Amino acid sequence: MQVLHGAGYSAYLVGGAVRDLLLGRKPADLDVATSARPEQVKSLFARTIDTGIRHGTVSVQSAGVWLEVTTFRSEGPYGDGRRPDFVRFVDDVEADLARRDFTMNAMAIDLEGRLVDPFDGRGDLLRGVLRAVGDPVARFREDGLRLVRAVRFAAQFHLTFDPATEAALVEAAGAIRPVALERIGRELERLSQAPWHAHVDVLASTPLWRQKGEPLSWLESGFAWLASQGHFALAPPPGFASLALWFVGVDDGPLRARRFAEELAYGKDAARYIERAVALIQAWARGENATSAESLYEAGRAPAEMAARMVSFLARGDLFEMARWKRAIRLQQVWDRSDLALPAAELIALGLQGKEIGQCQMSLVRRVLRGEIENQFEALRREAAAWVKRGDNRGRG
Repeated sequence: MQVLHGAGYSAYLVGGAVRDLLLGRKPADLDVATSARPEQVKSLFARTIDTGIRHGTVSVQSAGVWLEVTTFRSEGPYGDGRRPDFVRFVDDVEADLARRDFTMNAMAIDLEGRLVDPFDGRGDLLRGVLRAVGDPVARFREDGLRLVRAVRFAAQFHLTFDPATEAALVEAAGAIRPVALERIGRELERLSQAPWHAHVDVLASTPLWRQKGEPLSWLESGFAWLASQGHFALAPPPGFASLALWFVGVDDGPLRARRFAEELAYGKDAARYIERAVALIQAWARGENATSAESLYEAGRAPAEMAARMVSFLARGDLFEMARWKRAIRLQQVWDRSDLALPAAELIALGLQGKEIGQCQMSLVRRVLRGEIENQFEALRREAAAWVKRGDNRGRG
């Protein structure tokens, strides 16, 4: 900002960083708005990237930090429901703020620390209100992702909706349909880091999820089930463990959780972990022994640890139940065949080869899990030799 100001341009810290500073939080990102045109910004800094130069945004490196610097602009219609068809560069910061989504994000701070707040965003923050800038229906229809952001912001910052904004969430709900699942997925990942449990009634009643169809529509029943469980005193575990919680009350929850994670681009590993964690928790909810050695082995260590974090939330901090899960995970001897204390080379020395090695290992794993033998070298070697002597490897293949 000093560089821009020194070159004769106005420059302001804008957006979420201003909101976070007013809330006493450390800003996650720093965005600057300026009267300088993109080419003028580029001429002032040694290292720049044309992040979105068509819309006036240039990333610049200053004092070792990368910042997004965007020229003051007004915007044309959002033909693709994501970005404006065109922008017009302007010289007025208030005109730039007028294009933003919510009043709490439509504030700016200049180099001297003066606040520019034409829509009373600070007042809305103090009142705990989320209010759209201008016509809320128009704001949401410009970019349907703002509907999801509204829900996420309400949970993240413990806000209630301004009446007109709340009505627009219903009237403009259909604007979510063309939004890519990957974009929605990023917002829901942020929601999973927020205290969503305090707003689960809102999450269950919003019409957004059904508007998009499967897999997003499954959230409606997932949140409704959580809302039916009563008040949760403890905060939910952040991240994918929270996302898995959203599927505990869904029919075919494990499979649907996996499909949800895959289609929202969380990755195959995350999808598999979430699926298995939901399966464990549903078994626990049915009164089954979800912490048995066999159950934990089938789930895997990462899903089991995710499930343990979910249990601490669902069991409302029951110290006995939390300790039971932690102890079972700590004492689990085998999570994978590679955890056996008998190297594969020993099986080869016993004359096993190919698939026989894996078959013998699985026999050893089952006996260890049932508590019939210890996961110790000598015990495993004796059992492996007996397995060969019995001829359990013959006729398999």
